[in-house]
Amino acid sequence: MADSTDGVNRGEGDFRELDALHAEVDRTASSLAIVHADRLQCRRGCSDCCVDDLTVAAVEAERIRRAHSELLRHGVPHPVGSCAFLDDLGACRIYPERPYVCRTQGLPLRILFENEAGEIEERRDICPLNLDGGPPLDELDEQDCWLIGPFELKLGQLDDRWTGGKQERIALRSLFESD
Repeated sequence: MADSTDGVNRGEGDFRELDALHAEVDRTASSLAIVHADRLQCRRGCSDCCVDDLTVAAVEAERIRRAHSELLRHGVPHPVGSCAFLDDLGACRIYPERPYVCRTQGLPLRILFENEAGEIEERRDICPLNLDGGPPLDELDEQDCWLIGPFELKLGQLDDRWTGGKQERIALRSLFESD
């Protein structure tokens, strides 16, 4: 049964689709993590990428609200400066429902964009903690980098349906009722 807000149908099917998208992201990210195992310093407690200003798609925010209502009502957000969902040891309190942006952190990123001349250029990036321990980013094969775009497009389409075309980004910290 779907909820309705402002005439927009919102249902459990959207959450199943979001879960499937997150699972596909996790599978792909896990494969890349194996390729880059020697360089990745990301592990429980590493929170350098868990910054305070992260925003998520509205459908992801609602998924977090529904799965962690008790935490959001009565929990205390992590102090300002880091993600509100970190615990005292730097671990994520919503890990199973963490948003897309948190599922690919640390991996070598590949970003394609159109320059002023109309040509497609590529930029690569990686967390500074993961820079060493592997070949230089510009020497990696394309398939050994996380391509920015395809999964964001799928999430955007899902969020577009969820919001009725009024896509908005929700600050993670704003989900806490006590903040």
